[in-house]
Amino acid sequence: MCGIFGIVSNSNINLDKINFDIKSFVKYSEARGSDTFGVSLKVEGLNYVFKENEKPSDVLKKDEYKNFFRNNLADKEIEKIILIGQTRLVTNGSKFSYKNNQPLLTNNIIGIHNGIFTNLDDKNETRTKNYESYNVKSDSLIFFEELSEIANKENFLKEYEEYLKSIKGNYSIAFKLRDENKIFLSSNCGSLYYYHDHDFFCFASEKKILINYLKVSNLKNNKKINHRFLKQCLNETIIFNHENNNIENLSDKNKKINLNKKLNIVNNFDYRINRIIRLKRCSKCILPETYPFIKFDEKNVCNYCANYEKQIFYGEKKLNEYLDKYRSKNNNSDCIVGLSGGRDSCYGLHLLKTKYGMNPIAYTYDWGLTTDISRINAAKICGSLGVEHIIRAANIEKKRKFVHKNLFAWLNRPHLGMLPIIQVGDKGFYDYGRKLSKELDIKLVVHCTGYQLEQREFFLGFAGINQKLKNNQRMYSYSFLNKFKMLYWYSLQFILNPAYINSAMLDNFDGFLASFIRKDDFLHLYNYEPWDEKKMISVLNEKYNWLDDISYGKNQWRMGDGQTAFNNYVYYTIAGFSEYDNFRSNQIREGLISRDQAIKLCKEDNEIKYDTLKNFSEIIGFNLDNVLSKISTLPKLY
Repeated sequence: MCGIFGIVSNSNINLDKINFDIKSFVKYSEARGSDTFGVSLKVEGLNYVFKENEKPSDVLKKDEYKNFFRNNLADKEIEKIILIGQTRLVTNGSKFSYKNNQPLLTNNIIGIHNGIFTNLDDKNETRTKNYESYNVKSDSLIFFEELSEIANKENFLKEYEEYLKSIKGNYSIAFKLRDENKIFLSSNCGSLYYYHDHDFFCFASEKKILINYLKVSNLKNNKKINHRFLKQCLNETIIFNHENNNIENLSDKNKKINLNKKLNIVNNFDYRINRIIRLKRCSKCILPETYPFIKFDEKNVCNYCANYEKQIFYGEKKLNEYLDKYRSKNNNSDCIVGLSGGRDSCYGLHLLKTKYGMNPIAYTYDWGLTTDISRINAAKICGSLGVEHIIRAANIEKKRKFVHKNLFAWLNRPHLGMLPIIQVGDKGFYDYGRKLSKELDIKLVVHCTGYQLEQREFFLGFAGINQKLKNNQRMYSYSFLNKFKMLYWYSLQFILNPAYINSAMLDNFDGFLASFIRKDDFLHLYNYEPWDEKKMISVLNEKYNWLDDISYGKNQWRMGDGQTAFNNYVYYTIAGFSEYDNFRSNQIREGLISRDQAIKLCKEDNEIKYDTLKNFSEIIGFNLDNVLSKISTLPKLY
């Protein structure tokens, strides 16, 4: 079970002593639970909350933990403190979800809990039934949410006592209230001990833990432990009032407590998001200072905006001239079109068939991460247009194993420059275009790519390679020097991280060759045809009843790629931006949206896509909770 602890003191306080005592409690409590750690300090009316889904003793060593309290409390004269904390053993409710980790936060209560409530799911069926298992509310969170609702009733103390009588299971809980310098302790199993000596009060889950802590505490003035002051909380609720340093109980049930205002809380989750928001960004686009090779001029305009050249489309005339070389005179198939089932490829197939009079054969390379909705969209459009659809499937089981191996090799030594290795297995898409061209004796292969919005310099930038891109150029067209640098850099990463030397290695190398070495003469449709998002969406919806992947959010760009949500979560968490920031910045440069629109859209784009992430984890076969939790604790670039 979890370890919970707390301290109330109003003398001999400074930040170093607070940190020492927290570390001491963690040392003795961690044996009860080491999945997550959280602590809340109330100082001068403000509640500072830090919680992380990582081993508690590891969290305390991290700069993020140290800086959070140093930045918020170092300059304050701390006269009194109310502190509660927990080392958690996860029993239910995803530890990846910040809201599930303790201390738990509601509008007017901060609380910690050890034990299991066994009847809250039954009482709250409507509240929990729509949550996926990885995002389900913990029993502890449900308890404190209900407790927060009791605050709206006339007599909190009386209602609280009645509420505890309705609870089944075992519990030891502690919580702080809005505008009340008090700590409430309740337990029906006795796993809660407290010590009160003059102006010092503390508690812990076990008697031995409490005694060990008291022996070393720097916040306790009197080093002598008077065992008469050490007591067990069992089948009762005690209230320690910090104003008069007295212990109260629930006997005065008519006393009213005001809980109708929100708590003043500073927490590390919002603190981290605010750090991303406060990143220096280009005044024209929205790329941040963490973007590789970015520089800002005196007007705060980045070098990517300064050097950007708007895409010049070759146009319909040039496209028709090109297609005329291949267009069939007798309705025979005359081109092969790559079809992922995403927005761009579906619309491209529509244009080739209806606008340009081509007779295409569509092909899809299913490498194991093609989404179900993209398959449905591909079926809809091919059926409506009467287009033959050839599907080439890899050894999907093997491909998914390769993704699994690449993912965990990356986690062994995380580096953003190596993140694309997770999706390197999809590059067979290019090879099958070449193969089908020979098999079917159809010379023209069309890929519905080529629009400049899609170019992402940061992919190579994080590998230390500054490759200037234009018109979303093909990777095989990069300079020889940069290709050599890539090969050298990737080889070095394999040496530094031998986990990459596994059964996926040959497939990874083939993906490199397919991307950067093997040339093609494919037609890239959006080098000619302007990319009009509104028109594209309108046509697909009206003519083909095209399906949006709701779990992927409003921006359906790359919705057909099962790993994209994962990659973007990693980029955003570590670097403070994702592919979407890049995409929206290119839209600004092309004059399609304003900077204010881009900021608003990116806020939605970068929201965590739990459903898509869960699907990815189930397909590849890994524990989503553990992987995302590890990523969230990696060092940040901001």
